[in-house]
Amino acid sequence: MNILDTITAQKRIEIAALYQSNDLETLKSATKPTTRSFYNDIAAAHSEKQPFFICEFKRKSPSEGWINADADLPKQVQAYAQAGAKAISVLTDTPFFGGSYQDLELAATTLHELGENRPLLLQKDFILDEIQIYKARAAGADLILLIAAILTADQLQYLKDIAESVGMGVLVEVHDNEELQKIQHLDFPVLGINNRDLKVFRTSLNRVNVLKKQSPHRFIISESGIYNYRDFAVVRNADGFLIGTGLMRAGAASLSALQKSKYLFKACGIRTADLFQENTADFIGINFSPMSKRRMPLEILDQNPIPSHAVAVFYQNDPAEIHAILKRYPFQRVQLYAGDVTPEFIRSIRKKILLAARVRTQEDLDDLENYAADIDLFILDGPDPGSGTQVENDLIPTDFPYPFLLAGGMHSGNLDRLTKYQNCIGVDMASGIETDHVVDAEKIGAVVKKLERL
Repeated sequence: MNILDTITAQKRIEIAALYQSNDLETLKSATKPTTRSFYNDIAAAHSEKQPFFICEFKRKSPSEGWINADADLPKQVQAYAQAGAKAISVLTDTPFFGGSYQDLELAATTLHELGENRPLLLQKDFILDEIQIYKARAAGADLILLIAAILTADQLQYLKDIAESVGMGVLVEVHDNEELQKIQHLDFPVLGINNRDLKVFRTSLNRVNVLKKQSPHRFIISESGIYNYRDFAVVRNADGFLIGTGLMRAGAASLSALQKSKYLFKACGIRTADLFQENTADFIGINFSPMSKRRMPLEILDQNPIPSHAVAVFYQNDPAEIHAILKRYPFQRVQLYAGDVTPEFIRSIRKKILLAARVRTQEDLDDLENYAADIDLFILDGPDPGSGTQVENDLIPTDFPYPFLLAGGMHSGNLDRLTKYQNCIGVDMASGIETDHVVDAEKIGAVVKKLERL
């Protein structure tokens, strides 16, 4: 069984136990509807052009293990509210996420002390039966999560109707196109797109942008994989954002740091440890390609810690070599090239993926759809990557649908090119930051300053 199957099998055992310790009819008769409307609140945030942040209290997960075992729930909930959360998500699953209905009750008590303008309370669990919904409402939840991967369309509709009968909102979650098409005919206003595959727990941030195109008339919540402003830039076109692990580790104050308005900067071809600092650029590219004059000497990596914003760049590397390097060095991000690797190979890598593509024809752009749901960010490059050759004028449509970094012949003097594309979120440079084929810190600084003014 995959992880999701294991969780749902355990959940059925828990549901049987709930029926042993609770009388369903008593629960129903005692249930008081919530006075808060999830649907109205997210519509109001959308009309005011405000992001709808759902901040999650989560002690552990199957993919991360223990995240913050000793977290103080009331303190964390209060911090989320003060940071501007529109809703608080609380896990009630015990074996896999370390949560409980008692956590939900404590969160509800904490929130009610904040008054009428408090954030909403979301019960997050693997809901398969109506008794879980009544338990959630009894504990104070204003909305629930329904996961399409573990429900038929009829089951989802039935459980949604029950939740709404007691005033609760429903966040309907999908991960892929198959799940979306299964429930597309149903009437639900808010779609959560989980960038993490709950079967294998691999995350792809661009997935929300792929599936968002197919639900243009629903509010979209991007779920999972958002740890910092770099990640947020990729998913920012969603209406809302469910964030857990990143906030449990970094603290609620980090919520405000997500919304940096500046363009991102990837400085590629870094070959000296003095440029490993976080303030060099948003990403630093470390090249391992046997074809590149900018290949990083391995002894430098052996003698220095790998920065968290470093990107391992591969082109025409043997697949076994790629896996060996990623096993040897703890990179969090990897850059690969469309056409050089298959989507299947990309799915074998449990890192954030920046996928570069040489743009010579419209067909090159069309081919990117084969990769779009399995990567985190595109880099659109010139026809001869590494040569400093620009993408031909007007070859990239101004409404290219996915967030991307623009590469190919970029330097501090032509950064205004970024502003013509609605989904261009930054720039990738190599030759543009070099003097006599050596990375020049002054040129990097000039790019940073220019980007801040765009």
